[in-house]
Amino acid sequence: MLQWSADFADHGTALRHADQLATPWLGINHDCNQAVNAEVKQEIRNSGMAVRCRALDLPVLIIDGTEDIRPRWAVDSLHRALANSQRVSLAGSGHLPWVENPHDFSRAVTTFLRQ
Repeated sequence: MLQWSADFADHGTALRHADQLATPWLGINHDCNQAVNAEVKQEIRNSGMAVRCRALDLPVLIIDGTEDIRPRWAVDSLHRALANSQRVSLAGSGHLPWVENPHDFSRAVTTFLRQ
């Protein structure tokens, strides 16, 4: 919960949000987590994902939080690689903007789908 709480911009509600995300879980399978993370890293390194993204010809909506503690270059590079993408950065939101700012998140998705 402490690690997840860092993903939220509002420190006053961060632990509550993290607790709500963790509560329904049945525990952590560390072996599975390690295997999945290793597979994802290999896929990203060896898949030519950026080339495949550039070839996509469909509309994509990218929503991120301006207060996400992760490096911005990851979202920036995805946005550049997807030629037909729109990006909405929700101010005051961290890594999970749909939790911290559900109203603006819903509005962004609805606006995108109506286009």
